[in-house]
Amino acid sequence: MTKRHIFLLLLTLTFSCKNVTNEDLEKNKSVYLDKQLELAIPVWKYIDNNEYRLNTLSQNDFTHKVDSIQTIFTNHLKINKGNLDKNTFHDEKVLIKLAFDRLLLEYPKLHKRYTGRSIVLSEGNQTKLKENIKFFNDEKLLSTREIQDYISAYIGIESNKKLENSVFNTLDNQQLNADWSVIESIFTNSKVSDFWKHKYLYDHIDNLGIKNIDAIYSSFMSSCKTLEYSESISAIYNSHKKGRANHSIETYKEVDGFKLDMHLFLPNSEEFKGKRPTIVQFHGGSWSEGKPDWFFSTAEAYAKQGWVVGVVEYRIKGRQGTYPFESVKDAKSAIRWMRENAKKYHIDSDKIIVTGNSAGGHLSLATTLIDNWNESTDNLEINAKPNVIIVNSGVYDLTTNATRWITEKVQNRDIVKEISPNHLLKKSDVKILLIHGDKDRNCPYENAQYFYTEMKSLGNDIKLHTVKNAEHLIWYGKHASEVSKITDEYIKSLNF
Repeated sequence: MTKRHIFLLLLTLTFSCKNVTNEDLEKNKSVYLDKQLELAIPVWKYIDNNEYRLNTLSQNDFTHKVDSIQTIFTNHLKINKGNLDKNTFHDEKVLIKLAFDRLLLEYPKLHKRYTGRSIVLSEGNQTKLKENIKFFNDEKLLSTREIQDYISAYIGIESNKKLENSVFNTLDNQQLNADWSVIESIFTNSKVSDFWKHKYLYDHIDNLGIKNIDAIYSSFMSSCKTLEYSESISAIYNSHKKGRANHSIETYKEVDGFKLDMHLFLPNSEEFKGKRPTIVQFHGGSWSEGKPDWFFSTAEAYAKQGWVVGVVEYRIKGRQGTYPFESVKDAKSAIRWMRENAKKYHIDSDKIIVTGNSAGGHLSLATTLIDNWNESTDNLEINAKPNVIIVNSGVYDLTTNATRWITEKVQNRDIVKEISPNHLLKKSDVKILLIHGDKDRNCPYENAQYFYTEMKSLGNDIKLHTVKNAEHLIWYGKHASEVSKITDEYIKSLNF
């Protein structure tokens, strides 16, 4: 056998062995990741379920707790070091670090939310977090959940610093503007920058709409080098623009420089004459996000049946930097505007239904239950109470841990009781329908039950429809038809 033949034989064997090794490494990696997922499910469930308890710990105790949980995963990685290729081992080490460093990154914000006390991370913890910035422009990690979650948390914290310094106070879409400013400052890789700009702009349009975002939209479309992202943004933007073009939009209130819209869907005047019954709709979104657009299709459907429909834009945290107190004022202003313009739009002021989902359900109740939160420019002689209220998955208690952020800017935390339905129980001549899922974890079903029971005992005309085995979004998905049916039957029973 010649030297050349021996060389070719050795070369063949080398590649053959390499292929086997690669297959083994992929198998080992798969086994490792399966075990890691098995470990992760109960751990992250524990962390999610104990957010309040963990973030009220002292910094030392919190850091020790997080480090001890992280050790579970780092030890699992070390045990498998010999079974993983070098790149996989390195990437897993980074991703584990990022996953738990995110908890540390968000700790000061959550600690203040739950305790009211500001805290500064120790120098050691700050140094630990600064090390992660070097991963921000790494395209290879871009698709992983850990880096996305960490960077999202980082952007949120840095943008909130800008918001607290009143940099964007006079602008609409304050959160988006602050986020955009941070994104432009931290990403030097154009592909990574395109990814994050697309993500934040798309999420904003999807959850808050397109009003007053033309400058950011144009900036993105002119600078984005990733065709997939520019086409995606163009499609969702133009879809929303089209949705806003097929009905009348009026300003029902101007406050602090913000013009608030009433989206009006009017019935055919030739087919439906005289004064018409009216539905006023409030979107959900935890008073932080949401958009009137979510109601446009149902509004169109009601208008075809002869209803006047007003879909309300109200101030929210993510756009105007406000809190539910301002949202309540807007809700009452909206009803007053509808009555004030009753003649112009052929509205029957004695047949007004107010409805809303989640936070919008809270605002629907607020129009009747809350007396002392009114806009200074409102004509208080005009009644802000509707004739009927329909609430889907409403918020009845605003004094819980989940809603502590509402009072982060005030000294008297008890002031939130002034806009919390379960603290405002009283007799009213307004008819009320409550629809709530018995498995709702966002707005606990027992809070709805309490409100119903207490209001019923006071002699109110109130009904509670329980949607069995349903969580929060009962107006969407598999329970939507049931909710629509009970709503339609109830409205028909009013004989409006």
